[in-house]
Amino acid sequence: MNNKIYIDTENFLMLAVKAAKANGIVVEEEKELLRRYKKSAGSKETCSNDCPDDSGVSIETLAAYFESLTAPQKKRVLFEILDVMYADHLFDESECNFVYDLAGRIGIEESELNRIFSLYESGYQHKQQNILAS
Repeated sequence: MNNKIYIDTENFLMLAVKAAKANGIVVEEEKELLRRYKKSAGSKETCSNDCPDDSGVSIETLAAYFESLTAPQKKRVLFEILDVMYADHLFDESECNFVYDLAGRIGIEESELNRIFSLYESGYQHKQQNILAS
């Protein structure tokens, strides 16, 4: 996670784990992103193949933290969470529901979330086209 807009990386890591687990399947691409986030959080632990344990932190507690952020920070969090969810190139209904629920909990209106989805998907498709072209 790039820290141009400061966001507590430990809280973000726990949120990213919950996002990765939203559809009940955590694939290697998602695990790799989680390892990167864990490393950027300054964790001295070695990153195993398993997700960090998120059982001690509820989505409500995390949402309360993220709700207190500025609007640009909240949008940044949602973009990063979408990176986790799109890591396996699939985005299913349970992941979509997770994002809509999170957005509602942190004070992002549905119309703004739809705009974020649109921006993300256009950038994601652009990234994929560049990868395929190279």
